[in-house]
Amino acid sequence: MKVFGTFALLGAVALAIGVGVAVSAQKETSATAKKSFFEFSAATGNIAPIAGSPPVDARLLKHGEWVFRGMCIGCHGVKGDGNGGVWTLGDKYAQGHKLPRQPRDFTAAVFKIRSTPSGSLPTDNDLFSSISRGLVADQAMPSFKFLPERDRWAVLAYIKSLSKRWVEEKDYQQPAVEVGEPPLPDAAALVAGKEVYAKMQCAKCHGPTGLGDGPSAPELTDDNGLPIKPRDFGDAAQYVGASDPRGVYQTFTTGIDGTPMPSFADFLKEDQRWQLVWYVMSFRGDWNLEKVRNEVQLARTAKAAPAGSGTGK
Repeated sequence: MKVFGTFALLGAVALAIGVGVAVSAQKETSATAKKSFFEFSAATGNIAPIAGSPPVDARLLKHGEWVFRGMCIGCHGVKGDGNGGVWTLGDKYAQGHKLPRQPRDFTAAVFKIRSTPSGSLPTDNDLFSSISRGLVADQAMPSFKFLPERDRWAVLAYIKSLSKRWVEEKDYQQPAVEVGEPPLPDAAALVAGKEVYAKMQCAKCHGPTGLGDGPSAPELTDDNGLPIKPRDFGDAAQYVGASDPRGVYQTFTTGIDGTPMPSFADFLKEDQRWQLVWYVMSFRGDWNLEKVRNEVQLARTAKAAPAGSGTGK
């Protein structure tokens, strides 16, 4: 009987805790639902989100449409199909300032910059970062980090409403690829990277010294059949995605959908992709192996240091 009583008491305690947690979660959800749109983060200047998105409802979508019409419609068009006046009337009225390529077609939902595998939809954080950072290397998509964060979340939600893919593939959404900490680069990694560069025939598009002047470069087109220039690895400012080691690794892993740049995830092992990262980064004019090694080591040390230890400061 004593044993039974003990189990009964433990069960009652567990039930009470469970009910308490459930009630607390319900209150938190309710508070979020009742939170006014204007109570969400209005931060500006940030690339990654500081806070979460407001709940996606009719109110948020309407606000997102308002932001879209004010900021995006000129390039991306009324329907979000990339046929805005800036693109369609460029030849007639502004040949000297015509966009280098057609703006993104949000109805097709094919995005260049993603942390997800090739062919997958991007995460909300991917879209938020692209809106915030812009694709300056394409000389077309500017940064919108001056917008309050909640406005960027609103226009992101509206953009997703323009394509059926977000509904049809909701249950098949791929998670972001894992990008580990960069290994320390050394001379051997550069030699191996050069071999990977040759194996993957990168020079056909990017050229033997990574300047984007390979023999296939003049013939390359994007998915719209428009000419597209391979990236000049020697100029970090020309990278569409992030140009730091982890960003370059991510691009090699995910590819750039809508362009001839494929994913190497199925063709290169993780260490080979890192070797390729260091090799293409060595094309930069300010490349210094020892400096990069020190930066990687400092980043490792800072990450491993206990919070508040002051290490790495």
